[in-house]
Amino acid sequence: MSNRELGPYPGLSYAHMVSKDIHSSHVVRRFALYPIDIERPEKGRRVEALACGSCQKPLKFKVLSVAATRTRRWVWLLLGLAGVAAALGFGVAIFQVGGQVVEEGAPNPVGPLALGFLAGCLSGTFGLSYWRYEDGVRGPGSPLMSFGGHALRWPPS
Repeated sequence: MSNRELGPYPGLSYAHMVSKDIHSSHVVRRFALYPIDIERPEKGRRVEALACGSCQKPLKFKVLSVAATRTRRWVWLLLGLAGVAAALGFGVAIFQVGGQVVEEGAPNPVGPLALGFLAGCLSGTFGLSYWRYEDGVRGPGSPLMSFGGHALRWPPS
Protein backbone atom coordinates (compact mmCIF):
# COMPACT_ATOMS: atom_id res chain seq x y z
CA MET A 1 0.00 0.00 0.00
CA SER A 2 2.24 2.80 1.19
CA ASN A 3 5.98 3.18 1.01
CA ARG A 4 6.50 3.35 4.79
CA GLU A 5 6.36 0.36 7.14
CA LEU A 6 4.38 0.66 10.37
CA GLY A 7 5.63 -0.70 13.67
CA PRO A 8 5.60 0.06 17.40
CA TYR A 9 8.17 2.83 16.84
CA PRO A 10 8.17 5.26 13.90
CA GLY A 11 11.56 4.18 12.58
CA LEU A 12 12.33 7.70 11.38
CA SER A 13 15.23 9.99 12.11
CA TYR A 14 15.17 13.71 12.56
CA ALA A 15 18.05 15.92 11.51
CA HIS A 16 19.76 18.85 13.16
CA MET A 17 21.54 21.15 10.72
CA VAL A 18 25.11 21.38 12.00
CA SER A 19 26.43 23.81 9.41
CA LYS A 20 25.38 25.66 6.30
CA ASP A 21 28.20 26.75 3.99
CA ILE A 22 27.42 28.95 1.01
CA HIS A 23 29.78 28.42 -1.88
CA SER A 24 29.81 30.32 -5.15
CA SER A 25 27.19 28.22 -6.90
CA HIS A 26 25.54 26.07 -4.23
CA VAL A 27 24.78 25.61 -0.54
CA VAL A 28 26.31 22.74 1.43
CA ARG A 29 24.47 21.62 4.55
CA ARG A 30 25.73 19.08 7.09
CA PHE A 31 23.39 17.28 9.47
CA ALA A 32 23.50 15.24 12.65
CA LEU A 33 20.87 12.45 12.69
CA TYR A 34 18.96 11.24 15.76
CA PRO A 35 16.26 8.55 16.07
CA ILE A 36 12.73 9.36 17.18
CA ASP A 37 12.27 7.25 20.32
CA ILE A 38 8.55 7.66 20.84
CA GLU A 39 6.42 4.54 21.04
CA ARG A 40 3.23 4.57 19.03
CA PRO A 41 0.08 4.66 21.16
CA GLU A 42 -2.50 1.88 20.99
CA LYS A 43 -5.22 4.34 19.90
CA GLY A 44 -5.27 7.93 18.74
CA ARG A 45 -2.13 10.01 18.94
CA ARG A 46 0.66 10.87 21.33
CA VAL A 47 2.34 14.27 21.51
CA GLU A 48 5.76 14.36 23.15
CA ALA A 49 8.71 16.69 23.25
CA LEU A 50 12.20 15.28 22.75
CA ALA A 51 15.38 17.23 23.43
CA CYS A 52 17.49 17.63 20.31
CA GLY A 53 20.70 15.66 20.57
CA SER A 54 22.77 18.62 19.37
CA CYS A 55 21.22 21.83 20.68
CA GLN A 56 19.02 20.42 23.50
CA LYS A 57 16.08 22.45 22.17
CA PRO A 58 12.76 20.71 22.87
CA LEU A 59 11.23 19.38 19.65
CA LYS A 60 7.54 18.53 19.64
CA PHE A 61 6.51 15.35 17.78
CA LYS A 62 3.02 13.98 17.18
CA VAL A 63 2.92 10.21 16.61
CA LEU A 64 -0.27 8.48 15.46
CA SER A 65 -1.26 4.93 16.29
CA VAL A 66 -0.98 2.25 13.62
CA ALA A 67 -4.77 2.24 13.09
CA ALA A 68 -4.93 6.05 12.83
CA THR A 69 -2.04 6.04 10.35
CA ARG A 70 -3.75 3.43 8.19
CA THR A 71 -6.96 5.49 8.27
CA ARG A 72 -5.05 8.58 7.23
CA ARG A 73 -3.44 6.63 4.38
CA TRP A 74 -6.87 5.58 3.13
CA VAL A 75 -8.13 9.17 3.28
CA TRP A 76 -5.14 10.38 1.23
CA LEU A 77 -5.66 7.56 -1.27
CA LEU A 78 -9.36 8.35 -1.71
CA LEU A 79 -8.60 12.06 -2.10
CA GLY A 80 -5.96 11.29 -4.73
CA LEU A 81 -8.18 8.91 -6.69
CA ALA A 82 -11.10 11.35 -6.55
CA GLY A 83 -8.81 14.07 -7.89
CA VAL A 84 -7.63 11.86 -10.75
CA ALA A 85 -11.23 10.93 -11.60
CA ALA A 86 -12.28 14.62 -11.49
CA ALA A 87 -9.38 15.62 -13.72
CA LEU A 88 -10.30 12.92 -16.24
CA GLY A 89 -13.96 13.93 -16.17
CA PHE A 90 -13.24 17.62 -16.61
CA GLY A 91 -10.66 16.85 -19.30
CA VAL A 92 -13.21 14.87 -21.33
CA ALA A 93 -15.76 17.67 -20.86
CA ILE A 94 -13.23 20.24 -22.08
CA PHE A 95 -12.67 18.26 -25.28
CA GLN A 96 -16.42 17.86 -25.82
CA VAL A 97 -17.26 21.52 -25.22
CA GLY A 98 -14.05 23.02 -26.60
CA GLY A 99 -14.85 22.30 -30.23
CA GLN A 100 -18.26 23.95 -30.17
CA VAL A 101 -18.81 27.44 -31.51
CA VAL A 102 -19.81 29.91 -28.78
CA GLU A 103 -22.32 32.60 -29.68
CA GLU A 104 -21.18 36.18 -29.36
CA GLY A 105 -21.83 37.52 -25.85
CA ALA A 106 -22.28 34.04 -24.34
CA PRO A 107 -19.93 32.99 -21.54
CA ASN A 108 -17.11 30.65 -22.48
CA PRO A 109 -17.86 27.25 -20.90
CA VAL A 110 -14.24 26.08 -21.02
CA GLY A 111 -13.04 28.43 -18.24
CA PRO A 112 -14.83 26.73 -15.31
CA LEU A 113 -14.04 23.31 -16.76
CA ALA A 114 -10.36 24.20 -16.93
CA LEU A 115 -10.42 25.25 -13.26
CA GLY A 116 -12.05 21.95 -12.35
CA PHE A 117 -9.41 20.08 -14.34
CA LEU A 118 -6.62 21.97 -12.57
CA ALA A 119 -8.19 21.35 -9.13
CA GLY A 120 -8.51 17.64 -9.93
CA CYS A 121 -4.88 17.44 -11.03
CA LEU A 122 -3.65 19.16 -7.87
CA SER A 123 -5.87 17.08 -5.62
CA GLY A 124 -4.76 13.87 -7.30
CA THR A 125 -1.08 14.80 -7.15
CA PHE A 126 -1.07 15.83 -3.50
CA GLY A 127 -3.38 13.05 -2.36
CA LEU A 128 -1.38 10.27 -3.98
CA SER A 129 2.00 11.66 -2.90
CA TYR A 130 0.85 12.07 0.72
CA TRP A 131 -0.64 8.56 0.58
CA ARG A 132 2.69 7.14 -0.53
CA TYR A 133 4.73 8.76 2.24
CA GLU A 134 2.24 8.86 5.14
CA ASP A 135 3.97 7.49 8.24
CA GLY A 136 1.86 8.94 11.06
CA VAL A 137 4.54 11.30 12.40
CA ARG A 138 4.48 15.08 12.46
CA GLY A 139 7.29 17.22 13.80
CA PRO A 140 9.53 20.24 13.39
CA GLY A 141 11.19 21.55 10.29
CA SER A 142 10.36 22.37 6.75
CA PRO A 143 9.96 19.53 4.26
CA LEU A 144 12.21 21.42 1.87
CA MET A 145 15.01 21.94 4.45
CA SER A 146 15.33 25.60 3.62
CA PHE A 147 13.86 26.96 6.85
CA GLY A 148 14.98 26.24 10.39
CA GLY A 149 17.63 23.95 11.73
CA HIS A 150 15.61 20.74 12.15
CA ALA A 151 13.94 18.37 9.73
CA LEU A 152 11.76 15.35 10.34
CA ARG A 153 12.07 12.96 7.41
CA TRP A 154 15.76 12.41 6.99
CA PRO A 155 17.38 11.10 4.92
CA PRO A 156 14.95 12.15 2.20
CA SER A 157 13.50 9.25 0.27
